[in-house]
Order: sequence, then C-alpha cells, then structure tokens
Amino acid sequence: MISGLLLMDKPKELSSFDIVRKVKKVFKNSKVGHFGTLDPIATGLLIIALGNATKFFDLFKGKAKTYVFEGKLGVRTDTFDITGTILKETEGVSLPAKELKAAMRNFVGEIMQTPPMFSAKKHKGKPLYKLAREGKTVEREPVKVRIDSIELLKYDSPYFSCEITTSAGTYIRSIVNDIGELLGMGATLTELRRTSIGEYRVEHALSLKEFKEYSTEDKIFNYILPLETIFPEFPKIILSPRGSMLAANGTLVPAEEVIKVEGVKSDYFKLFNDEGKFLCLAKPDLKKRIFRPVIVLK
Repeated sequence: MISGLLLMDKPKELSSFDIVRKVKKVFKNSKVGHFGTLDPIATGLLIIALGNATKFFDLFKGKAKTYVFEGKLGVRTDTFDITGTILKETEGVSLPAKELKAAMRNFVGEIMQTPPMFSAKKHKGKPLYKLAREGKTVEREPVKVRIDSIELLKYDSPYFSCEITTSAGTYIRSIVNDIGELLGMGATLTELRRTSIGEYRVEHALSLKEFKEYSTEDKIFNYILPLETIFPEFPKIILSPRGSMLAANGTLVPAEEVIKVEGVKSDYFKLFNDEGKFLCLAKPDLKKRIFRPVIVLK
C-alpha cells in the first residue's frame, strides 16, 4: 500500500471527489482521501492523502488556507457565487476603493459565520444544498472562523480581487456576500483559487494533465510526498528497539526509550525507529515522562 501526500491543482468544474476518483483508479490498493474540499467553481491546491496519510485528516483541518478570489459588486445570488440564480443586480455600481477596503477590514479576526444553504454542511443528516434545491431554508448555527488577513489586489468596479488567509471551515463566497451586504449593494463570488494549505503551495502541485501523463509512465511515484515529511513543525524522536515495538503497537512509550530528539518542545512528536521508519505521532506527558501514541502507522 502506497502512503503519502499528492498535491493536485484542481481544475474548474470538477469536484474534489472527481479528483479523488481519478487518483483511486491509479492507486487501486491504497485508501485515498483529500484534505479540504474545493467547490466545482474553484481551482487550486487539493491535497490528496494516500494510505496511512488519510489518518492525519483532523490535524490538517487546523492548517490555515490561502485563496485568491474575485467578486462582483452589485449582484446577489442564491448560492453566493456566479453559478447561482441572480436574485438582484444593480447596474453601474461605483464605490471608492477606500470604502471597499474599510468594509473588508470588518472581517479580519475571529468572526461568526453562518454556513450558506448551498453547502455540504448537513442538517439532520441531509446536506444543506439538497434542501436548498428543494426550495427549503433551515436555521443554521453560526460557527466561529478566523480571517488572518484579507488584501485588495485589484479593483476595477464592479469587480474586485483579493488574497485571503483563513482558518479551515471558512466559506469564501459567504465572505464576499457579507462584504456586499455590509456595503448595501450585494456582491457575489466569480472566481476562486486556493494557493496554499499550511506549508503546501499550489506551485508544487500537479495539473490533471500531468497526473495522467506521469501515471501512464510510472513517474507519478516521484511526486508522492512521504509520510516522514508531513508536519515538519513536529520534533522527531528516534526510539530504541523496545521503544519502537511499543510505539508500533500504540502503547505508552517511556522517555527512557528515547535515543535522540531532533527539535524542541511541542504538542506532538513524530516517533521513528533507528532505521528511519515513521511509527506514530504521539503526545508527550512530561509529568509521567511518557509518550502517548495518537496516530499509529501500520
């Protein structure tokens, strides 16, 4: 079974699961998933997890994501993006750039965001977008999200382009819609591209064309990032043979079994055997001088 990360540059119109299905056809014996959905309208970085890498989903949720998007002022749609039904459109919108920037600043920091009806979030087990297509609207609980930064890159009214860095779970089309509502004229998303997830950048991702070509020639294996490279921010620990056996079985590892530590104090440590095999991700218990495996790589 192949394990690791594959960085893909998702094209427009295909869903994230379309890409996963294409990867599954190549890596038939490996579990395949992705770290962070992109809407069909969006392009950009999609991190595909193979094999044991799928176990790291929850930790990847904590990584910040950066996008470049384009919005159009004066347009309201039911989906908050240009693929939806236009509810209202105002012609000849004119707004000073400083007012647009001032509105954008209101969304920097921690904010409460209500998931849009046209989203995959579920209500009583049913995706909201299915309810929306039935003409239904239900109450949605606002959730806390974090906007680290939002910068205006280009403004040619009614279109504006921005770069935004956010926490996971943020709906960019909702941000665009809310900016428009704050300005009293509406706005909708017209383009969206994800450029990074944590330390991973779209410049290092494969296009779908490259993926197909390299898969045919077996070059694709050269582009799989090994498990050992995941979470470079976590310190690396080399264990004794006994410690390695304990870690591989998911049992507590005493600090006495540590041969070498590379890095500083952290919430998580990557535990390896003396041959360089990544065994597990563990949490330290400094008082008891032990490491508790939380993700074991079989």
